[in-house]
Amino acid sequence: MQSERISAEFLIQNSRQQWADIQVLDRIDSTNNYLKNKSEARLVCLAEQQTGGRGRHGNQWQSPDAQNIYLSFSWEFETPPEHLGLLSLWVGIVLAKTLETFGLSEHGIKWPNDVYWRQQKMGGILIEGSNLSPVLVVGIGLNINMQNEAGIDQPWVSLSEALDKPVNRNHLLIAMLDALYEAMEQFVHMSPADLLRDWRRWDLIRDHAVSFMDNQELLQGKARGVSADGKLLVELPSGEVRPFSTAINTVRWK
Repeated sequence: MQSERISAEFLIQNSRQQWADIQVLDRIDSTNNYLKNKSEARLVCLAEQQTGGRGRHGNQWQSPDAQNIYLSFSWEFETPPEHLGLLSLWVGIVLAKTLETFGLSEHGIKWPNDVYWRQQKMGGILIEGSNLSPVLVVGIGLNINMQNEAGIDQPWVSLSEALDKPVNRNHLLIAMLDALYEAMEQFVHMSPADLLRDWRRWDLIRDHAVSFMDNQELLQGKARGVSADGKLLVELPSGEVRPFSTAINTVRWK
């Protein structure tokens, strides 16, 4: 399925928020890398295709041309909030809510930063620091109109498949950019308790069995939510509940 091209002019004219600039590139290694080499905040970079898109722990993100959303934006907090470790969860919550406004249901976040629908991955979030300044770069990849893409080693789904209709990426991007800008401004003033209450609605793995590596040891347990600093709380077979920040290997969904 060939999608419409993303229009920077359309996004600039229709966004309610004051982004410093919005750029759309045809092809780039990574929108995150592009913005990490800029010192200015509130820049938006989108690409029709990425050749070196990455997920968590450097995993490659498949990037067919003009079908998905590859979005990065830069942001600087005047004073970094103490709860900065919860930012990835907050961006995930905002993304899940935005997709809900487009008619999506049965979706949520697989801790800490993957968007899932019916146990299939739809997107992910990657937050990195700038190479030049205190600016943070927030990257979001979303499968929108992609079909039959080879080389993906896990169950995946596109938004169009979940909604059973093609998705206009420009219209979705307006909703995303407006929501994300507002959410970044709100984040500084949010209490961790309020954020974590919001998170619970979208937490897909709470009370599910998980396995993960910790110091080269394979551990298993049950996910029990997240800690005040964003770590995964796991109830181990001993009954002890401990926080972990390592990646999850598997989730037993049923």
